[in-house]
Amino acid sequence: MENVLLLSVFGVLALYYYSSMSVYKSMYRKIKEEKEMIDDFNNIRLKEIKRLEKSFNDALETIKDSDVSLTKARDEVQRIKLQNNDLKHRNDLLQQRVDELYSSVGMI
Repeated sequence: MENVLLLSVFGVLALYYYSSMSVYKSMYRKIKEEKEMIDDFNNIRLKEIKRLEKSFNDALETIKDSDVSLTKARDEVQRIKLQNNDLKHRNDLLQQRVDELYSSVGMI
């Protein structure tokens, strides 16, 4: 009788152990799957971040190049405006001289 009681207790403990073990295995598999999903998600996000950083750096380089080009163009426009103003001033002086010469020829 004692052996039967001892065997039934061991049987119940064995059933409890195997049922708990299957629950823990299932939980371990789920946790492992979730960890893999999170790792995949993180890898995708890291790739996306790297792509966006590269795109941002390219855009920044383009802006810097555009700034240099615009600065050169602005300097060239300012130089041409100064040259144009100088030519207008010289043209006015020459026009005054021509008018003076015409008036002096008219007096002769």
